[in-house]
Amino acid sequence: MSRLAVRPARPEEAGAVAALFNAINSLGREAPPVWMTAEAVRRDLLGPDPWAALLVAVLEGEVVGFVTGSPCYDSERAAGGFFLIDLYVAPAARRRGAGRALVAGLAAEARRRGAGALWWGVDEGDDEAMLFYRAIGAEAEAPFTGQLLVGPAFERLAAEAGA
Repeated sequence: MSRLAVRPARPEEAGAVAALFNAINSLGREAPPVWMTAEAVRRDLLGPDPWAALLVAVLEGEVVGFVTGSPCYDSERAAGGFFLIDLYVAPAARRRGAGRALVAGLAAEARRRGAGALWWGVDEGDDEAMLFYRAIGAEAEAPFTGQLLVGPAFERLAAEAGA
């Protein structure tokens, strides 16, 4: 029987994690909009001031999945929360508990930091993900719909603040 472990990523795993980021960011398209690199993983997620928590699932000595999450504040609940940003398990490793273990690991990290909830968005039409999320006890937060401000629109709006 193989043993699954979920833990913080290590610098020497940055290349494997970058490959998994590229896999998730390629879903539904030929290539990701921006190629993730081991250097970016080390700099942005494993450095002294990481942008997000990064946990990996290791199965039989191989990194087969990851989850990232960042703290946020939920004014509706007057409490801290965590936003699950990316969750991915390589297809060959699915249905072996890695996804559930990754979300559980992120929930534990969020709780350790004082948060009481996880939030995330789901790609429209991703029925497999929706079944998984229901199986772990997640529920839709209606009428929430995710929005994204990025690129020139982000730059223009930030410039309005004089920054």
